[in-house]
Amino acid sequence: MFGFFKRESKTVADNDVFVTLLLLAKEDKEIRNQLAAILAQPPFHRKSLLNSLISEMKMNSAPAEDVNAIACLLDDAVATKTQELLGK
Repeated sequence: MFGFFKRESKTVADNDVFVTLLLLAKEDKEIRNQLAAILAQPPFHRKSLLNSLISEMKMNSAPAEDVNAIACLLDDAVATKTQELLGK
């Protein structure tokens, strides 16, 4: 009855495409290096690169789930943790 009070907590761990991207990056050196290069940038530059990539993905009609997975890296905390997980 009071379902509208229910709060769904969504985290990047709930984003299956993002998790798959990380698993793929752990296994594929080229993808890992590309992500590491983006994540190594200062926040402003990282966000600029990601926003350009996201725009390009949208123009090329990439699946929304893929765009959303990349967009997760706009968050500073997510970017930092991802960098740690990739070991770079």
